[in-house]
Amino acid sequence: MRPSPPLIDSALPFLVDLHPRHFITVGVVVALAIALSRFINLMFGRAIAHQRKRGTLLPETATQLQVTRRLLIAGIWLVAGGLSLAQFQELRVLSAGLLASAGLSGLVVGFAARGTLGNAIAGITIAFSQPVRLGDDIELRGERGVVEDIHLLFTVLRLGDGKRFIIPNDTLATEVVKNLTMGGVTRVARAEVLVPPRGDANAVRIAMMDEARAYEGLDQATTPEVYWVRIDERGTLLRLVATCADGGAADRLVQKTMARAAAIVFRNTL
Repeated sequence: MRPSPPLIDSALPFLVDLHPRHFITVGVVVALAIALSRFINLMFGRAIAHQRKRGTLLPETATQLQVTRRLLIAGIWLVAGGLSLAQFQELRVLSAGLLASAGLSGLVVGFAARGTLGNAIAGITIAFSQPVRLGDDIELRGERGVVEDIHLLFTVLRLGDGKRFIIPNDTLATEVVKNLTMGGVTRVARAEVLVPPRGDANAVRIAMMDEARAYEGLDQATTPEVYWVRIDERGTLLRLVATCADGGAADRLVQKTMARAAAIVFRNTL
């Protein structure tokens, strides 16, 4: 019986094939992927902030920009991972062997990933067909809230009590959803007010709600709501969402609500 070769000798071909240039190439690829990801985040962030400042950021545009940004970043890291693995001959051989012998294992993995892939495809479909958009007020499975973010795999719904309702995109795309905002984007009044840390956010919220409820141009089929968007070191961000009879009425409500809120904020901070 012939003795088996030492493990060290069997590993030598793999070690011999390793060169510093392989690791340098991987480092450069990863650095480029990080730089491109940050550049895309910066450019998309600036585009959204610019349109929001001008008041031209529509819900459908914000939704498409967010999902497109995530798709680009996912594509960058997918390409970077493939290029990094391709630097090592042994890993290329291992990958080819795994693909050639996938068989039942590939079937099991594909079946297990069916839900994830379905959610990703549903997220892209939602972004461009837009049955729901960022900022929409929707009802699903007895829960009502505002669409806060749409990721590739799931959507975040902010409920009235401030809690988050996480919905798989596949569920959102296949179930019946009641969209209380859709039906005329120009009729929806959205006003955001940032209350400084020293300001009385609750008083501002009550004033915004009173102004909206007393407004004569409201669509009587819905009730205006003022949501707590976020609370951090910059202050408290409040958002009014109300459906009006027409586009002009929506614009006037936004102006009246912001003027009322500004009067309270500046009065309390002076």
